[in-house]
Amino acid sequence: MHKSEDFHHTPAQLHTAVKQAGVIMDDFELTELERAHLGPVLVTLLSSKQVFYEQVMPSGLALPQNARH
Repeated sequence: MHKSEDFHHTPAQLHTAVKQAGVIMDDFELTELERAHLGPVLVTLLSSKQVFYEQVMPSGLALPQNARH
Protein backbone atom coordinates (compact mmCIF):
# COMPACT_ATOMS: atom_id res chain seq x y z
CA MET A 1 0.00 0.00 0.00
CA HIS A 2 1.39 3.41 -0.96
CA LYS A 3 0.52 6.49 1.10
CA SER A 4 1.19 10.09 0.23
CA GLU A 5 0.39 13.34 1.97
CA ASP A 6 -0.81 16.57 0.41
CA PHE A 7 -1.84 19.99 1.66
CA HIS A 8 -4.61 22.10 0.14
CA HIS A 9 -5.53 25.61 1.30
CA THR A 10 -7.75 28.28 -0.13
CA PRO A 11 -6.81 31.95 0.23
CA ALA A 12 -9.74 32.37 2.62
CA GLN A 13 -8.47 29.55 4.86
CA LEU A 14 -5.01 31.09 5.02
CA HIS A 15 -6.48 34.52 5.73
CA THR A 16 -8.44 33.03 8.64
CA ALA A 17 -5.31 31.35 10.02
CA VAL A 18 -3.35 34.62 9.85
CA LYS A 19 -6.15 36.50 11.63
CA GLN A 20 -6.39 33.83 14.33
CA ALA A 21 -2.62 33.93 14.86
CA GLY A 22 -2.84 37.72 15.30
CA VAL A 23 -5.58 37.38 17.91
CA ILE A 24 -3.58 34.77 19.83
CA MET A 25 -0.45 36.91 19.79
CA ASP A 26 -2.44 39.98 20.90
CA ASP A 27 -3.86 37.99 23.83
CA PHE A 28 -0.35 37.24 25.07
CA GLU A 29 0.93 40.80 24.51
CA LEU A 30 4.04 39.59 22.70
CA THR A 31 6.90 41.86 21.70
CA GLU A 32 7.58 42.51 18.02
CA LEU A 33 10.53 40.11 18.11
CA GLU A 34 8.41 37.39 19.73
CA ARG A 35 5.66 37.99 17.16
CA ALA A 36 8.18 37.70 14.33
CA HIS A 37 9.39 34.34 15.63
CA LEU A 38 6.04 32.92 16.73
CA GLY A 39 3.80 34.23 13.92
CA PRO A 40 4.89 31.82 11.18
CA VAL A 41 4.71 28.87 13.58
CA LEU A 42 1.18 29.79 14.66
CA VAL A 43 -0.01 30.25 11.09
CA THR A 44 1.45 26.87 10.14
CA LEU A 45 -0.23 25.13 13.07
CA LEU A 46 -3.57 26.86 12.57
CA SER A 47 -3.65 26.17 8.83
CA SER A 48 -2.57 22.55 8.98
CA LYS A 49 -5.05 20.34 7.21
CA GLN A 50 -3.74 17.04 6.02
CA VAL A 51 -5.23 14.91 3.30
CA PHE A 52 -3.95 11.36 2.97
CA TYR A 53 -4.21 9.22 -0.12
CA GLU A 54 -3.86 5.46 -0.11
CA GLN A 55 -3.25 3.37 -3.15
CA VAL A 56 -4.72 -0.06 -2.60
CA MET A 57 -4.25 -3.03 -4.88
CA PRO A 58 -7.40 -3.81 -6.91
CA SER A 59 -9.17 -6.96 -5.71
CA GLY A 60 -8.58 -8.76 -9.02
CA LEU A 61 -4.81 -8.58 -8.54
CA ALA A 62 -4.50 -10.64 -5.36
CA LEU A 63 -1.05 -11.88 -4.39
CA PRO A 64 -0.32 -15.61 -4.55
CA GLN A 65 -1.07 -17.39 -1.29
CA ASN A 66 2.57 -17.64 -0.08
CA ALA A 67 3.75 -14.30 -1.44
CA ARG A 68 5.06 -11.62 0.90
CA HIS A 69 5.47 -7.94 0.28
